[in-house]
Order: sequence, then structure tokens, then C-alpha cells
Amino acid sequence: MADDTQTYTVTCHDGDEANGVANILSMLLAQNFAAKPELVRVARSMSRPVAVISTDTGTQATVEFSHHGVTLRNGVHGDPSVAVHATVDQILDVSQLRMKAGGLAPVGFFTRRGAKVLGQILGGELVVKGLLTHTVASLRTIALLSVAD
Repeated sequence: MADDTQTYTVTCHDGDEANGVANILSMLLAQNFAAKPELVRVARSMSRPVAVISTDTGTQATVEFSHHGVTLRNGVHGDPSVAVHATVDQILDVSQLRMKAGGLAPVGFFTRRGAKVLGQILGGELVVKGLLTHTVASLRTIALLSVAD
């Protein structure tokens, strides 16, 4: 599968004009595909885009998945199955949650940081649209962004 990670690309559609959220997501995804090649299979299983909206900066980005790689675009595009509305700090907190089995075993939620994130979701401070209707896609999104081992 190491060969898969060499051919599975992370691209910012907007290049040098990519916004902060697209750049953060790009960095997290590229790092994860290199360190955890099994995530390529998870990314390939994502059939619809995922949107991330920074509530503190007003910046939006969409992650579009294909068989060959992911493309990040400024703004919200397509018909995202999951839309995360969070501050940049909350996005970084989510990236620290440990996930197993491609996101299907969210062990990171049973930690102090995970409890904080869950509290923010329950309190409406961190909104994950699609969490209940697209639970697997939501958990896979966290797994793809999680740098925790």
C-alpha cells in the first residue's frame, strides 16, 4: 500500500490563493496519508465532499475525494454529506482525537480532549451537520484529519 500513498495526491485547487482552512486541511491530510497509508482506502470510500467552515475566521473549504487523491477548494462546493462548523482551535482539537478502524472505532472521544469536543458538539459550539444522517462519513472525516496515533 506504500505505492498507493505515492499516487494518492493532496491538491489545493486554488494554489497560492488557497485560504487558511484549505491549507490546514491540506497539511493534515498529506501528513496522514504519508504516516498512515491505510487512510488512502478510507479516503477512496468517501463518495461525497466534506465542507469545513471556520466560525472564527469565516473561511470555508471543501474536501473533494476521488480514486486518485483529494482536492481542497476555497468555499463550499458540491453537495457535502458532512459540514463542520468550528473554530480553528476546535479543528485542531479534532485533529488530535485518536481514531481506529478508519474512524469506526472513535477511541479518541474517551479522553479528556474527546470529552471536551463532545461537550462542544452537544452545546452547539462545534456543529457537525450530517453527524446523525451520515455518521460513518463524519467519523471517517475525523479519522482522515486525525494526526494522533
